[in-house]
Amino acid sequence: MRGGWVCTSLLFLLACNALGFDWTLIKHDGRDYVPVEDVAKFYSFTQADYANDTVNLEGATLRMQGAVNARELYLNGLKFILSFPIIKVDNKILMSRMDLSKLVEPVLRPAKISTAPVHTVVLDAGHGGYDQGAFSILGNEKDFALDVVERARDLLTKAGFNVRLTRSADVFVRLEDRAAFTNRQSNAIFVSVHFNAGAREDAGGVETYSLAPRGVPSTNNANVSLVDFQPCIGNLRDPENIALATAMHAALITKLRVSDRGIKRARFIVLRDCNIPAVLIEGGFLTNAQDRVRIATPIYRQMLAQAILQGVLSYNRAVRRHEAPDQMMVRRGDSSEQPATDPGASVWDPLRPNAYTLPEDVRK
Repeated sequence: MRGGWVCTSLLFLLACNALGFDWTLIKHDGRDYVPVEDVAKFYSFTQADYANDTVNLEGATLRMQGAVNARELYLNGLKFILSFPIIKVDNKILMSRMDLSKLVEPVLRPAKISTAPVHTVVLDAGHGGYDQGAFSILGNEKDFALDVVERARDLLTKAGFNVRLTRSADVFVRLEDRAAFTNRQSNAIFVSVHFNAGAREDAGGVETYSLAPRGVPSTNNANVSLVDFQPCIGNLRDPENIALATAMHAALITKLRVSDRGIKRARFIVLRDCNIPAVLIEGGFLTNAQDRVRIATPIYRQMLAQAILQGVLSYNRAVRRHEAPDQMMVRRGDSSEQPATDPGASVWDPLRPNAYTLPEDVRK
């Protein structure tokens, strides 16, 4: 049952060996790991610091940070949630081979992905009809999601993309039907728009999901279960899925300047059953006092739409191998630590008046 994902991750290491790089494989608790020192060498990091069980790698255009026993990995300040924690065995800091092949490699070298730029974008407004999704005193998730999708449709169409909507009105559409509609599109990607709800009122910020690779748990599950080994059609697009999620999340964090909850993994039906690259974004928490005010404001939803356009454009640039063979998905300047450089990306917060520049083409 495990053969599929084992072979997939082996392909990356075999390809590296064919190019003359000899990876060290270490088995621990039945799982394969590689030393972070090997990662630093292969990706040409020029500085490496492992003091206090932390990982700090620096290169000309990239910074990688992590810590032993943690699942958070930061690439140029952008937050990723690893499938398995970084560990330390016999004084060596190790990363799982699965995370190396399914996250680090496609994110750092998207030009190596065997795919082409897309021309069609399927936009999916979460929920609809009797399914209102998350609720707040300022409005429902289903309505906010549809508004963002309509704004993104206008921007993408103006940019020359074909756009398809899984729903264009306040109607309920089964998740399986959304995936089936998506699978009829060619040369396309899928972007599902949602807003979150949390058990704690202080939970806030933006997170982005791509499909969990076969053999690893969803981010919100602690342990691997049998369902994690079932084949999913979406896993045929694992490299594109994480590349798209990275481009989209970087755009969201850069545009919105909100808390970065990270790029995560899940087996949502609309991700699991799509045969094209797919991503699901959570644009904030309707249960958080600050987030729900932002979400209820048209300017914020317009900025979400602008981020979707930016994410699609970034993804296309990164996988356009013949034009940019060394393009990385995350660059210096893509993290929330960097200042905004264009009016559409200006720091904006409706709770602090006069702290923003109005983006262009904002609908009333």
